[in-house]
Amino acid sequence: MKAAFITGKGDVEVRNIPKPQIGTSELLVRMRACGVCGTDLEKMHGEHITPPVLGHEVAGEVEQAGSGIDDFSEGSRVLVHHHVSCRSCFFCKNGLETLCDAYPKSNLDPCGFAECFRVPEPLVKGGTVYKLPDSMSFEEGSQVEPTACCIRALRKAGVSAGDNVAVFGTGPVGLTHIQLLRCFGAAHVYAIDVIKNRRDFATKLGADLAFDPTTDDVPNAISLLTEGLGVDYAIVATANLMAIEAAIATVRKGGVVVLFGAPARGARMSVDMSNLFLREVRLQSSYSTSETEMRIALDLIKNKRIEPLRLISHRFQLSQTAEALKFADKATDAIKVIVENQ
Repeated sequence: MKAAFITGKGDVEVRNIPKPQIGTSELLVRMRACGVCGTDLEKMHGEHITPPVLGHEVAGEVEQAGSGIDDFSEGSRVLVHHHVSCRSCFFCKNGLETLCDAYPKSNLDPCGFAECFRVPEPLVKGGTVYKLPDSMSFEEGSQVEPTACCIRALRKAGVSAGDNVAVFGTGPVGLTHIQLLRCFGAAHVYAIDVIKNRRDFATKLGADLAFDPTTDDVPNAISLLTEGLGVDYAIVATANLMAIEAAIATVRKGGVVVLFGAPARGARMSVDMSNLFLREVRLQSSYSTSETEMRIALDLIKNKRIEPLRLISHRFQLSQTAEALKFADKATDAIKVIVENQ
């Protein structure tokens, strides 16, 4: 079968490898749709801070179920979350599942960008495999995981109805945040991105205004729009350190900056800590998601409360995975890129 692997910095290759063999409590899933995530691009460039396995936004059909599995059978339409926590450590017991030591150790075998992938026993027993409703497409199913990541960030930060929010970076996850903010009742949403078509798309999805940080004084503009206060929350959906700096300047006193885009390992920036101290600005990072948000995301997409299909701009076949990643990385007209296995 075909599967994609990183072969060098900036290089990805689709290889023919043996199909994984499954155990009695495992599943073999034929991938039908897998989204390209920003973390895949970081891994391709060797800038990853998580294991360099490509592809995790997956949905497909069960090709083989282990003899010890009753809930799924051949042909079952499923989506799969690629990490699972232990459910028993200090972090799991305190709602911090993504900080569990076991969490990043689980994954799909060999990866999501593959004709078929093995779902290991810990994932199956941990409840990370979900039946895809008949009303949902494989593409919609593949977008449950990134949507869940955004939901977790908003929940951790404490965003609620009536808040004013700025979203820095309107790629796929930034645009998903905008859809969710409108769904959850945010008062005003402002989008910031250097790419014009992404700014335009952000306003179509519900952003009140969109700014170009290369030409607009974003903190000042948003200050004027909020009676001199600034926004309650600034979501940084990009790894750009300049966006973090601008976000800090854009939130009000007592506001929250949500670090959602994953910075490269070793990234450093200079911050006036006295400014953070006097203004009581809080920095809240958010990594990945838990099964709680996966269920919320599945329900929201199933009931058309948010529409991830609106974000999909380009589709590639599995044999074109390398091209898909490079296109998502460089093309200014790319929003959400999907790899299909038909």
